[in-house]
Amino acid sequence: MQRKILTVHAHPDDEVSRGGATIAHYTAQGVQAVLVTCTDGAAGEILNPDFGALPQGRTLAAQRAEELAASARALGYSTVHSLGFADSGFDGTAGGTDAFVKASTDAAAERLAALVEKEKPQVIVGYGTNHARDPHPDHIRANQVLTRCVELLGERDGSRVPDVFHVAFSRRRHRALHEACGTAGVPSPYAPGLREPDTSFDDAEINTVISLSETAIERRLSALRCHKTQIAANSGWFALSASELYQAFPYDEYIRVAAPPGGRPCDDLFVASS
Repeated sequence: MQRKILTVHAHPDDEVSRGGATIAHYTAQGVQAVLVTCTDGAAGEILNPDFGALPQGRTLAAQRAEELAASARALGYSTVHSLGFADSGFDGTAGGTDAFVKASTDAAAERLAALVEKEKPQVIVGYGTNHARDPHPDHIRANQVLTRCVELLGERDGSRVPDVFHVAFSRRRHRALHEACGTAGVPSPYAPGLREPDTSFDDAEINTVISLSETAIERRLSALRCHKTQIAANSGWFALSASELYQAFPYDEYIRVAAPPGGRPCDDLFVASS
């Protein structure tokens, strides 16, 4: 049976920062990966000062779609779907009537369920409920829509509901990468995160840890470079090389939603189908 993973992300570039190396890890093993992006990212800004202005007549949404396609190729995604909503903006006021936050939860979940039924993945990766560090309304909405989608799938055929994992962020990961920046003598982009309270992290909930190769980490960095409007080549997120990142913390962490209480940590997203 062809193993397939479907990921649900809010905006272009989230597919990199939230589990991108995991996708590179699995696609290198022949796993088919499908990306669903909920919004067009049009409410964002050009954050890279070296990018300059958009060409005349080109929209930010079109530019970010092009960047998304390049990033998806770098990570190994075979298919990219758009859920078709507009970016709601960080304050939730952008996007007009097409904004993701204004969509009916059931209607958006039905769209996602249709894609899941079409693609038939064994695994879905999305966002959890802890948004203390990143309270973007579209990220919160992505969790709500995925949760309802899984409910709908269960109501139709409970035996065919994919195993669901939420991307997690741990303090231990932040600390390890912050210390690696200190060792390398470069400014740490992880320092602000370490000032957040423990409740902003998922350490206590993490039950799945994926070991990554240096190659998978390098592919994640390559994918991040594709988002040229969002990140400069000299950004702090590139301060550590793939080798340094691998030495410091070669893992991606997740919360398996259906994990049995008190069970041992899992090291494979396909644990239920292996």
